[in-house]
Amino acid sequence: MMRRVIVLIGVLIPLVAGAQSPGTVVGTTYMDMQSMGSTGNRVTIAENRSVYFTWTNVLTNNNRPRYVYFNFVDSSGTWFSPGLGDRIFDDSATGFCQIAADSGDHAVVAAFAVNGNHSILASSVGYGIFRIYDIPDTLSQNRFSLWPFITVDQSNRVHVVMTEMPSINHGRSLCYANAVLDSGRWWPSQSGPLVFDLVYNVSAVVAASPVSNKVVIAYCGPADPGNISNSDIYYILSEDGRSWDFVNGKVNITNYNSDNDSLWAHSDLDVIFDYNDDFHIIWNANWSSNAHPFYDRTYLFHYCSLQHTINQIRTPWPESSWVGGCDYGIGNKAICKMNMGVRPFDNAIYAIWTQFDTSDCSAAGYANGDIWISYSNDGGIGWSQPRNLTNSHTPGCFAGECDSDNWGSLADVVDSKLHLFYLNDKDAGSVVYYEGSATLNPMLYYSEYSDIDVKNQVARNFSLGQNYPNPFNASTYINFELEQTSKVKLEIYNISGQKITTLIDQHLQMGQYRICWNAKNAVSGVYYYKIISDGKSQTKKMVLIK
Repeated sequence: MMRRVIVLIGVLIPLVAGAQSPGTVVGTTYMDMQSMGSTGNRVTIAENRSVYFTWTNVLTNNNRPRYVYFNFVDSSGTWFSPGLGDRIFDDSATGFCQIAADSGDHAVVAAFAVNGNHSILASSVGYGIFRIYDIPDTLSQNRFSLWPFITVDQSNRVHVVMTEMPSINHGRSLCYANAVLDSGRWWPSQSGPLVFDLVYNVSAVVAASPVSNKVVIAYCGPADPGNISNSDIYYILSEDGRSWDFVNGKVNITNYNSDNDSLWAHSDLDVIFDYNDDFHIIWNANWSSNAHPFYDRTYLFHYCSLQHTINQIRTPWPESSWVGGCDYGIGNKAICKMNMGVRPFDNAIYAIWTQFDTSDCSAAGYANGDIWISYSNDGGIGWSQPRNLTNSHTPGCFAGECDSDNWGSLADVVDSKLHLFYLNDKDAGSVVYYEGSATLNPMLYYSEYSDIDVKNQVARNFSLGQNYPNPFNASTYINFELEQTSKVKLEIYNISGQKITTLIDQHLQMGQYRICWNAKNAVSGVYYYKIISDGKSQTKKMVLIK
């Protein structure tokens, strides 16, 4: 089934007068809750550098009709539907959507359709044209796996994780399915997904490697099946995106139930692969003297599959517990809704999250959120000082006047810029849980240059350094300098002059850079790497020995 998305003619909408939160309005919504549990991905970058967006758009203050909307801006800055977007699915009760891009520059969108209780997926096949698929989600009579999170791997196979929707006291089945969309054949079957665990919250996310067919599922699962609050962080890895060991492949990376440190995972996390084929997980954890009740001392942690270590990104505040008289809302914590992106040329990892504090509280008694950011240049071992990206405090605000920034999604690919898509709630709290008032809220796209962490920004000239080590086994580093902002290509050739790979093909700012080439799939021999920038080029030789 296909439907045509109509291009709405309009003018790009700037921020409304008096608003502090930065960005361009992609669309609007009365829905101030964009997913259950983990944020996932609502913005993605295609190989042609188009930026795609999806969100849940409630058109009135009565929670219906509720549609999944889509918009995009291409590499020249031309918008599909300026400031508005348009719906994808005809179902008037869809939402909680996710987005990815395939290798053909097409957007893939998944959502939960309330009418009929099923999960649906749409794949764009042209400018504003989507093909609609039903995701296998039936577990048994009146039991369905919903709230889909998706990724697309190097073979254009879409992977879906979903969570069942019975009473939370009985637990929820965690489910998985995949398909090559052109074939229309789903694994394990057309009728239902594979159930691989039992959870209490909707946290499971999935990511595909940008350099191999690896796929990983990460989720917050019960350390104690009888206790909803006792949660650990788990992952299951497939080396090829096709073979899974759901019985023996489940890895607990936190083991909070046995370490006596009074920490328990909450219900938010994110997972992403870097360009060395290692994956990273971030999550929030709360301190508690016992499993009940949780205090509001919230930490943000990071795990890397290479080092198998846990590192702290953000320390908690206040020192003990949340100050009374201001509530961050159901489903939130003082640090929550985290998301990640990776910069290809140097493997820098960027983490964003929503942060609440009681110094910025609405008149209705709910904390206004800000989107914060930190980054790491060493695989997540060390993290930069956190920085407030949106910085939009509106203490004492009334409905319609607030700037509460939440549900931030960072595009997986951080090119020369960060690409952030988030909700600017005009009254703090969530109306879904009867918190605050229903307001028409902008969905904002904010981008800024990502080279805030590049060392020794002053470059004397255009130069290409000798790779190190050389000769090398499996991987090597290449340094270069740019004397001015320009379009840069860095390519690898074999001794016969055949191009092996392109490491960089994007605009970069003036500065000094380093990139790692992982040559584990290349054969031993002599290779040449060539940089082209602003009409100038340099080439150097390197030797791979295995």
